[in-house]
Amino acid sequence: MYEGERVELSFKHDPHGDQAVEVTGQAACAPSREMAESNGSTMAVRKRRARLRKLARDLFGGCTLVVASNRGPLTFEQSTSGEVRRRRGTGGVVSAVSAISRYVNPVWICSPMSEMDRKMAREARERPVACSTADYSFRIRFVLSEQDRYDDYYYKVSNPLLWFLQHHMWDLVRSPTFTPEMWSAWDSYREVNEAFADAIVEEVERAADPAIVMLHDYHLYLCPGSLASRLPDGALVSQFVHIPWPDADYWMVLPPAIREEIFRSLCSNAVLGFQTGRWALNFLRTCQSLLPGATVDYHSRSVRWQSRTTRVRTYPISVDVAALRRVKRAKGTAGYREHLLPRLGEQTIVRVDRIEPSKNIVRGFEAFDLLLERYPEHIGRVRFMALLVPSRLTIDEYQLYLEEIIVLAQRMNLKYGDGEWQPIKLYVGESYPRAVAAMQLYDVLLVNPIIDGMNLVAKEGPMVNERDGILVISEGAGASEELGDGALVVSPYDVLHTAEALHRALVMPAEERAERAATLRAAVERHTVDDWLYDQLSDLSALMS
Repeated sequence: MYEGERVELSFKHDPHGDQAVEVTGQAACAPSREMAESNGSTMAVRKRRARLRKLARDLFGGCTLVVASNRGPLTFEQSTSGEVRRRRGTGGVVSAVSAISRYVNPVWICSPMSEMDRKMAREARERPVACSTADYSFRIRFVLSEQDRYDDYYYKVSNPLLWFLQHHMWDLVRSPTFTPEMWSAWDSYREVNEAFADAIVEEVERAADPAIVMLHDYHLYLCPGSLASRLPDGALVSQFVHIPWPDADYWMVLPPAIREEIFRSLCSNAVLGFQTGRWALNFLRTCQSLLPGATVDYHSRSVRWQSRTTRVRTYPISVDVAALRRVKRAKGTAGYREHLLPRLGEQTIVRVDRIEPSKNIVRGFEAFDLLLERYPEHIGRVRFMALLVPSRLTIDEYQLYLEEIIVLAQRMNLKYGDGEWQPIKLYVGESYPRAVAAMQLYDVLLVNPIIDGMNLVAKEGPMVNERDGILVISEGAGASEELGDGALVVSPYDVLHTAEALHRALVMPAEERAERAATLRAAVERHTVDDWLYDQLSDLSALMS
C-alpha cells in the first residue's frame, strides 16, 4: 500500500455462487502529490511543468490565487484515540485542481465534509487553515452553513436538480416539479453561494494584492454574480464547468427566473471554461436563446451582457501521467493485481465507474448479455469485471440504480454461469489502486455514459493498460472528442451496436489492437493535466496584462 491508504476488505458471498457479487470495503484512494513528483517523468512532462512553473511564478509573483469549490483538497477526521488525520478529498475536481499547489500556495475555499472539518471551521473563526507538507501546500477556509441550508443547497438543488438537468436524467413527464419546497431550496442555494462570495471577498481584501479567483463547477453558479460588484478593480474571476452543458431547449426545464439568474451570474465571469467545444457552443447558444439582452459573438467565442464580456473557452481536463505511472508501480496496486489475476477470463471486459444513472451501467450489462446471446463462443471465455464506486446513495434514484445493477448481474450469472465460471465479477467499493490494477489487465474497456463532461477513466485506462486493450466509448462522453480516432465509438442508447463493438474488440487482430492502443496513448499524452492548468492561467495572464 502506498502511504496514507487504509484498506479494509470484506466479501459478501451470493447464495448462487461466490463469484456473483463481491463487495469490498473502502480505501482512501486519491493518488498523492508525492506520486506526481516521480523522477521517472519524461522529458515532455518536465518541459510542460517548467513552462507552467514559469507562468505561475510570473503571474502570482504579486497576485493572490483564490480557488473555490464545494469539496476541498483535504478533509479532516478524528480517530478514536483523538488523533486528527488529514485525508485527500475525493473526486476528479479535487484531483485535477490540486495540481496547482505545485506552483502556488492558494487559498482554497470549500464546504466542510466531516464533523472535524466543521469543528476546525468554528475554531478558525473564518480564517484560513495552513496545510503544507511535502505533497501539497494550501490555505483552506471552510464555509460553514446551517445544516438545513446546506442540505437544500446540495441535496435538492446541486444534486439532483442541476446535476440531473445537465446529465439529461430527468423523467420530464413526472419531474422536476417546482413546489414551494423547491423554491425554498433555491433560496438556500443562493444563500450558500453568497456565503462563498463573502469568504472570497474577505480573502481578497486580506491579501491586498491583485487577485485571481478560480471557481469550480455547478455548485457555485451564483457566486460570480454575487462577486461582480464587490471585488476590487483588477480582480479576475473565472469558472470551470466540469460537467456537460445541455442545449437551450433542455434548460427550459428550469423556470425563467432560475435559469436567467444562473446565466446572468455565469456571464459575470471574465472567463468561463468547458470540457469540450460542444459544451462551450451549447452555452453560447443558450445565452443567445434564453438570456435577454445578451449579445453572442461566435467568432470570438464571447458573450456580452450589460457592461461585461465573458470569454467562453474549452479546456479539456486530463490526467497526470506521471502520477498514474507511480500508482501503477506501487505495492498496493501490485497486491490488487495479484488478487485480480485469477479472477480474469481468457479475455476480460472492464469498467470503472461511480454508481449513478448517467454512467449507463445497466445498458452496458445488457450489451454484454446480448453479446453472449449472439456470440455464444464467448461463454466461458470472456468475463465482465465491473468496479463500481457508491455515489450519492442518500438520493433514492441512486440507491434504486445500485439495486438494479446487482439484480441484473446476479440474473446474468445465473443465466450463463456454472460451477466453474460466471460472466460478471462485480466489485462495489472505493479503491483507486484496485481500479488501476484492473485497468492494467483489460482486453476491452467499456466507457458508455449517457453523457459526461469528460470521463477520465477513458484516459487513465489506455495509459496503464498492458494488453493493447481496446476502448469502447459512447459518443456521450466528452473524452470521445479527443479519443475517437483510437477507440470504437457507440451510441449510449444502442445496446445492439455496443454488443457488436464489444465483439469486434474481442476478435480484433493483434496488429490493429496495438495501433489503436498507441493512438490512444498519444492522444492522452498530447494534453496532460499540466496543459489544462497552463491554458487557463495563460488566458488569465493575458487579461491581467
